[in-house]
Amino acid sequence: MQLSTPEPWDRPVSHEARQQSKITAARRAIDVALQTRFLWISREEHEAIFSCEDLDHLQHLLIRILTVDTVDELFPEPG
Repeated sequence: MQLSTPEPWDRPVSHEARQQSKITAARRAIDVALQTRFLWISREEHEAIFSCEDLDHLQHLLIRILTVDTVDELFPEPG
Protein backbone atom coordinates (compact mmCIF):
# COMPACT_ATOMS: atom_id res chain seq x y z
CA MET A 1 0.00 0.00 0.00
CA GLN A 2 1.45 3.33 -1.07
CA LEU A 3 0.78 6.46 0.96
CA SER A 4 -0.23 9.43 -1.08
CA THR A 5 1.16 12.90 -0.63
CA PRO A 6 -1.25 15.03 1.39
CA GLU A 7 -3.12 17.67 -0.52
CA PRO A 8 -2.17 21.28 0.35
CA TRP A 9 -5.32 21.68 2.45
CA ASP A 10 -4.41 18.56 4.46
CA ARG A 11 -1.01 19.82 5.53
CA PRO A 12 -0.58 21.44 8.92
CA VAL A 13 -0.31 25.21 8.74
CA SER A 14 2.12 27.05 10.98
CA HIS A 15 1.01 29.85 13.26
CA GLU A 16 3.16 32.26 11.26
CA ALA A 17 1.53 31.23 7.96
CA ARG A 18 -1.94 31.61 9.48
CA GLN A 19 -1.01 35.04 10.85
CA GLN A 20 0.36 36.14 7.48
CA SER A 21 -2.85 35.00 5.77
CA LYS A 22 -4.89 37.10 8.21
CA ILE A 23 -2.68 40.14 7.56
CA THR A 24 -3.04 39.70 3.79
CA ALA A 25 -6.82 39.37 4.12
CA ALA A 26 -7.00 42.49 6.30
CA ARG A 27 -4.94 44.49 3.78
CA ARG A 28 -7.24 43.41 0.94
CA ALA A 29 -10.35 44.27 2.96
CA ILE A 30 -8.91 47.71 3.76
CA ASP A 31 -8.09 48.28 0.09
CA VAL A 32 -11.64 47.39 -0.99
CA ALA A 33 -13.20 49.47 1.78
CA LEU A 34 -11.06 52.51 0.94
CA GLN A 35 -11.82 52.26 -2.77
CA THR A 36 -15.52 51.89 -2.01
CA ARG A 37 -15.73 54.80 0.42
CA PHE A 38 -13.14 57.23 -0.91
CA LEU A 39 -12.37 56.05 -4.49
CA TRP A 40 -8.63 56.59 -4.11
CA ILE A 41 -5.80 57.06 -1.63
CA SER A 42 -2.29 58.41 -2.06
CA ARG A 43 0.66 56.18 -2.88
CA GLU A 44 2.11 56.87 0.58
CA GLU A 45 -1.11 55.81 2.30
CA HIS A 46 -1.31 52.69 0.14
CA GLU A 47 2.29 51.79 1.00
CA ALA A 48 1.62 52.38 4.70
CA ILE A 49 -1.20 49.84 4.60
CA PHE A 50 0.58 47.23 2.50
CA SER A 51 3.80 47.39 4.52
CA CYS A 52 2.03 47.09 7.90
CA GLU A 53 2.58 43.75 9.65
CA ASP A 54 0.50 44.58 12.75
CA LEU A 55 -2.82 42.73 12.49
CA ASP A 56 -4.36 44.65 15.40
CA HIS A 57 -3.53 47.97 13.72
CA LEU A 58 -4.95 46.78 10.40
CA GLN A 59 -8.17 45.63 12.07
CA HIS A 60 -8.46 48.97 13.88
CA LEU A 61 -7.90 50.79 10.59
CA LEU A 62 -10.61 48.75 8.88
CA ILE A 63 -13.11 49.68 11.60
CA ARG A 64 -12.09 53.35 11.40
CA ILE A 65 -12.75 53.39 7.64
CA LEU A 66 -16.41 52.84 8.46
CA THR A 67 -16.59 55.79 10.85
CA VAL A 68 -14.47 58.59 9.37
CA ASP A 69 -15.65 61.17 6.86
CA THR A 70 -12.36 61.63 5.01
CA VAL A 71 -9.17 59.70 4.29
CA ASP A 72 -7.25 62.47 6.09
CA GLU A 73 -8.86 61.37 9.33
CA LEU A 74 -7.35 57.92 8.86
CA PHE A 75 -3.87 59.21 8.14
CA PRO A 76 -3.41 62.41 10.13
CA GLU A 77 -0.36 64.51 9.36
CA PRO A 78 2.39 64.10 11.96
CA GLY A 79 2.97 66.94 14.32
